[in-house]
Amino acid sequence: MKLLKVNLSFLVLLLAFQANAQINWLDSYDMAKEIAKEQNKLIIVDCWATWCGPCVKMDDEVWPNEQITQYADSFVFVKIDMSSRAPNPNFKADAIPKIFITDAWHSRIRDYTGYQNKSKMNSILRAFKFDISEIYEVKEQVSKNKKDANLCLKLAMVYQKTSYNLERDARVPMRYLSDNYFKKAIKEFKNTRDMLGYEKALLLSCMNKNSKKCIKLLLKIKTENEDNLKLKNAILAKAYLNLEDTGNAKKYFEPIKLEKLPYYDFLEKERIELN
Repeated sequence: MKLLKVNLSFLVLLLAFQANAQINWLDSYDMAKEIAKEQNKLIIVDCWATWCGPCVKMDDEVWPNEQITQYADSFVFVKIDMSSRAPNPNFKADAIPKIFITDAWHSRIRDYTGYQNKSKMNSILRAFKFDISEIYEVKEQVSKNKKDANLCLKLAMVYQKTSYNLERDARVPMRYLSDNYFKKAIKEFKNTRDMLGYEKALLLSCMNKNSKKCIKLLLKIKTENEDNLKLKNAILAKAYLNLEDTGNAKKYFEPIKLEKLPYYDFLEKERIELN
C-alpha cells in the first residue's frame, strides 16, 4: 500500500510538471545552435511577425497547448522576428508563419509554411523526436575534415540507419541527407582514385532507393573485390525480401549470412526470416 501511495504521488507530481511545462523561446539562432550541439537536439525555428495574424494565433492557441509543450525539453526553440521585413541572414521566408527544423550546423531538415494547428504541430514534433546523438557525433568529425570520404560515407550510413524507424515527416529528409553524403563520399573516393571505396559507397547508396530500383542498380555494378561482392549480395538479399521474392533473397543471403556488415546490421530483421 505504501508503494502504491509513492507511485501515485510521483504520478501527481509528473502530471503537474507536464501541465506547467512551457517552451523556453530563444531569440538568437547562434545561441540555439550552440545549445543544440551541446545537448544533442534539433532546432525548431518559428519565423513570425507582430503583424501576422496566423503567427499570433499560433502563439495564443498552439505553442502554449499541452500537446505541444510536452516537447519543450526535446528541442531547442527559437523565434525569428520578421516584423521589419528586412532580410534575415539565416532564413528566407516568403510567407509566414514559417517553421524550419534544422540541426546545430544549420542544415535545414524540413520546413512548414502557414498556420499549423496543434494536431499537425504535435505530429511534426512527434516525428522529429528521436535520438540525434550518433548523427551529431559523426557530423562533428565531418565538420573538421569535409573531404574525408570515409567520414562522409559513415555519416551517410548513420543518416540511413536513423531513417528506418522514423515517421514519414522525418524519414524523407533523413534519407535525403543520407543521399547528399553518399554523393560527397563517392566524389571524394573518385578524386583520390580509391575505387574500392568508390564501389562500396555506390553499393551502400542503393539502399536509399526503392527495392526494384535498388536491384536494377546493383546488378549493373560489377565488382571483383570479395568484400564488396559480399556487401552487394547482402543488399540484394534485403531488396528481394522487401519484394517478397524469398527465393532470390535466400540465394543471395546464403553466402553472406555469417558475415559482419559494415556500419550497422541492415539485415537484422531479415535474418529471422532468411535463416
